Amino acid sequence: MMCYNNLMKIGFFTDTYLPVVNGVEISIETFRKSLGKMGHKVFIYAPYTPGYKDKNPNVFRFQSIRVIKKPEMRLAFPFLPKDHFGKILDFKLDIAHSHTPFSMGLLAKYIADHQKIPLVYTHHTHYPEYAKFYMKEKIISPLLGRFLSAWYSNLSNTIIVPSYKMKRLLKEYGVKKKKPIYVLPTGVNVKIFKESKKAGLKIKEELGIAKKNKVLIFVGRMGKEKNPGFLLKATKEVLKKRNVILLMVGDGPFLNGLKEMAKKLGIEKNTIFTGAIPYQKIPAYYQASDIFVFSSLTETQGIVILEALACGLPVVALKDDAFKGIIINNKNGFLIKKPWPENFAKKILEILKKPFLYKRFSISSRKIAKDFSAANQAKKLINIYKSLIEI
Repeated sequence: MMCYNNLMKIGFFTDTYLPVVNGVEISIETFRKSLGKMGHKVFIYAPYTPGYKDKNPNVFRFQSIRVIKKPEMRLAFPFLPKDHFGKILDFKLDIAHSHTPFSMGLLAKYIADHQKIPLVYTHHTHYPEYAKFYMKEKIISPLLGRFLSAWYSNLSNTIIVPSYKMKRLLKEYGVKKKKPIYVLPTGVNVKIFKESKKAGLKIKEELGIAKKNKVLIFVGRMGKEKNPGFLLKATKEVLKKRNVILLMVGDGPFLNGLKEMAKKLGIEKNTIFTGAIPYQKIPAYYQASDIFVFSSLTETQGIVILEALACGLPVVALKDDAFKGIIINNKNGFLIKKPWPENFAKKILEILKKPFLYKRFSISSRKIAKDFSAANQAKKLINIYKSLIEI
């Protein structure tokens, strides 16, 4: 297959897209924008969301129903109506890149077979773990998650995962040994996520935080799978020795429960829950903070960690294979092996007590983030595509 001027027409197939904002959507948009800057055309195939109108003309929407309210998840019917499906089927692509094993993933497979083009699959989500949190049935659902992950991976020509952890898990699920699996984390836009004292001070002023106050920040869904309650307990330990503010940025089904938990722990005056914040405003919240704290053990990558690094923040996180190469222990932060709030708090205090250590970690964070810039990661993705087609 030949691509005119080496530029490609790429189809991104996803069950999660705007107006929903989560890790999958951020990954898709980051790659879409970076590939577009390189001259490639990316077309999005996603479920229709009532009341939402796309600004991007290269988005194809399909009839859908909502299957989970929070976080919102929709199931699309990609083969209906027939006339719409026919037009989609004949729209020529060079690569079908699926970001889901569900309904839109089936469409990607169908189009790839029909057009005789490569099917690439990015495995974003740890489905067995999420099934435990969001499905009423706790035994069969995780097993189905494992089966579905392996089944769809084996249908594709090439698999992309955001971390070595996910590569290991897919092999455990039953992905064929000879099936190519590339580790390609989502990149970070280092032009947006960067240090800015001015922007940070403005956010501090808006939130009523004193300029000299040290701020710990978590950005993410307020869901039990993220283990945010652990951060509240760790903050309580920190407060025994030093005054800090814990900034919890994000919304989710566990938000009210966390607020109650903060009251019971006696740290409500030192904890700020912002609720949902528009993505374009998130950089300023990192810039207002001093240390990024993270306690989730269900991550496939943790895009927010790279965002924090790009803003020059040291990180304290529970140890997880998903962060390999991104958080390097005692270089740009600390990885805590034993998940005890006291251990976690001890490392936060160590960074706050030693200015030279903070500066060293901060410099390393920015350097590591640059290696994972959105532009660099998009170039790597194109190289994967090129390995599958004749240029």
